[in-house]
Formats: sequence, structure tokens, C-alpha cells
Amino acid sequence: MIYPITDRTLSVLNNQKFKRYVMRYLDIEQQTQQAIKEYGLNFETPFLQQNEIEQLKLEIKNYGAVFANNGKSIHCNWLSSACVQCRTGEGSHTTFLSLKCHRDCYFCFNPNQENYQYFQQEMRDAIGEVEAIAEQNYPLTHIALTGGEPLLFRQESIAFFQTVQQKLPQVHSRLYTAGDPLDRNTARALAKAGLQEIRFSIKIDDPKARITKILQRIALAREIFPTVMVEMPVIPGTEQQMFQLLIQLDDIGIDGINLLEFCFPLTNSEAYQSRGFTLKNPPYEVYYNYWYAGGLAVAQSELACLRVLKFALENQLAIGVHYCSLENKHTGQVYQSNAFFEQRKDVIGEHYYFSSQDYFFKSAKVFGDDCETVANLLKRAGVSYHQELLHGFLQFNPESIFLLSSLTELPIALTSHIIEPDEQGNPLIKEVRIQMTTPTDFLLTDLHGGSCEK
Repeated sequence: MIYPITDRTLSVLNNQKFKRYVMRYLDIEQQTQQAIKEYGLNFETPFLQQNEIEQLKLEIKNYGAVFANNGKSIHCNWLSSACVQCRTGEGSHTTFLSLKCHRDCYFCFNPNQENYQYFQQEMRDAIGEVEAIAEQNYPLTHIALTGGEPLLFRQESIAFFQTVQQKLPQVHSRLYTAGDPLDRNTARALAKAGLQEIRFSIKIDDPKARITKILQRIALAREIFPTVMVEMPVIPGTEQQMFQLLIQLDDIGIDGINLLEFCFPLTNSEAYQSRGFTLKNPPYEVYYNYWYAGGLAVAQSELACLRVLKFALENQLAIGVHYCSLENKHTGQVYQSNAFFEQRKDVIGEHYYFSSQDYFFKSAKVFGDDCETVANLLKRAGVSYHQELLHGFLQFNPESIFLLSSLTELPIALTSHIIEPDEQGNPLIKEVRIQMTTPTDFLLTDLHGGSCEK
């Protein structure tokens, strides 16, 4: 078992050097939360929904749902191969033609995208990207076209998938759309161009007439494309509407739906406040500067997603239902940063262990008076360690924690690390999280428990 470190943990921790080291992290978390509050939305009480979330997850698991990516991804029935690929980002490429869109969703995070204003007016050379990937013989398996709304540029979208079909014929292709601009002729042209998977976004608080029109376009797509999906955020309080939508989609016979954790994009706080939303607390498992522009998870969206997934299981719907958490969006970045260095002992040394659960490098540390005792045991076993005088800790590979079994209640810090380039572009190991364990509680399987489990 590995435990989070909270103010309560700190109050019973007797090792003063360990305590001082931990306080730096708690201060960083508090400062981060305070900075986030300045965007205009408050946090819920910490871990307020945790018991109910864990109970729902247990019920869903008992129904046979598949838990993957360390529980950040949960699905039943069918799951797109692109979603599996997304967990690490290996062999996957997503691009867009423009960030222009005909919709005006209050929860849209596109304004957070780099060069958003520029791509409101100018087009991105997405076809050129495909040609460059093909020329470089990059081992791509999945490619996607998103937006904005790509079907505002129908001919360019068709040309994009024609280029993929010609240059990268083995690559799985998909398109994201709100659905409004799709008609039969466009759908046929896209299918002829090789588009394999189309994903529709449904805004659950749209008027019923508009949702009905989107469902008609989804039914049209079902006639034409090999794979048809819906991908949408689940807004707290909309579970009953989502249940009804799931039945309608199941009747149409689409392959699946991705239930996204609803997020606050750090803008339009008034729209969120007026609806009574608060932010999930804690906002991150690991506090870090993530690339994903979606923002921060809204409180109770995870609960809503799990209730919808449970509904599908209870009612034995055929549709694939996938809960994609915000944390699931982050793992690809961590993997891309760290996986290349797993075998690079010249960079990471002997005191780090690559976790196949969350893709962070892990290290173990003891502090103060515990350092000498642990050093003697590790030295006797011929195990390498590093002693750091400034913060008063001894660092070693978590694989060696079992050698300390005689020190049953020894508090051990388990730290998480990510590789970043320094100013010269050289790899730098950055510590981003601290947790706690003991020789009695720790199992190495806590770090490599498998990417998929029932």
C-alpha cells in the first residue's frame, strides 16, 4: 500500500526532517489551489465524493467492467483501439484544419489552445503533416482530425482523409464533429476517402429538437462508416438525460460512447457559478504542468460518469461505454516524457524505478536518523544508495524496500519523477510528488500492477 500525505499524516509524523521535506509539497499544493481559485471557481471539500466513487467502482467491477490505465479508464463491451493508444500516445497523431466552430459551448477549451486566435483566421497545413509523417516513415497507427468543427471545411476534410488513405493506408483514421454539417453526400465522400471512425459530440443541454437532429445524423453515419461513436462530457445532474440518450444510441446501434469528465477551462467562470458547479478536490493526482488544454475536473462529474456506466451494465446494453477521466488524458504526456529513458541508466541511474502503472519514475527516501540504519542494511546487501546532505535524506531504488523488512514501521517516502529538458535540452529528473509507505505495507506490484485488470 502507498498512502497520500495530508495535513493529518503530517501531524503524526515524528521524523522532523521528513516532515519539513513534505511541507514543501503541501505548500505547493495550497499555492496552486489558491492560484486556481483566482479563475473564479471554488473547490469542493477535499475527497468529499471519494467513498461514493469507490463504492460505485466496486459495483461496476463486479458487473464485469474493465479497469485500465491504473483505473483512470473504465469500460464495458467495446472500446475503440484509438482510446487504448491514447493512454501512452505512442503511434498516435491528432491535428486540425482550423479552430473555428459554429457552436459556442460555455465549456469549450479551444481558447486554451496555442495560437487559438491565429487559427480562427488561418488554416493549419494538416495535409502537409500527413505527408511529412509518411516521408519520415514514422510508425503511426492512429490519426485524427478535430477542430473547431472540421466539417465547416468539408472539401479540405475529405482531402485530408484521401491523403491519409494514400500515404498511410494502414493507419486507423477518425474524425471529430458536432454533427450539424454532416449530410449524406459528405458522409459518403468521407467514407470513400477512407475515414474509418467518426465521433459525434452531443451537448446534453441543447433543445430536444436539436439533439433529435444530431441523432438522425448519427443514424445516417451508422449506415455508412465502419465505426460510429459519441464522445461528450457528462455534466453533473444530467444522469437521467444521459440514461435516455444511452438507450437511444443503443437502439441506433452505434459502437460506443466516451464519457468524458466534465471540465472547467479556466474561463467563463460565471456560467459555471450560475449552475452551482465547484471543482474536484484534489484537482490532480500529481500536481504538474500538463499539456492537455481541457482545464480542471468539475466536482461530481466522475460520479455522474460512473452512474451512467453502471446503468449500461445493469440494463445489459450492447453499446460500448467508456469512462475517460481527466487523469486518463494526462498519462500520455508522462509516458512520452519518461518511457524513452527507462533503459537509460546514464540518465536515471540506479535509484529510480519506472512504474508501468502511471509511467512516473519512482524513488524511495528515508530521512534524518533513519538514514544510517537503512544505509547499513543496504550496504550489507550490496545495494547502491545516494545520501543527500542538504535535505537530510538517503535515496534508493524502491525494489530494495523489501530488504528493510525488519524495520516494520519505518516511514519511507515514495517520490514520483518526470524527465524534462533543461535550458540546454539535456534530460533533467524533476520530482513532482511525494507519498508514504512502510516496509510492511509496500509491495512492488503497487508500481506495476498491470495496465488492464477486471
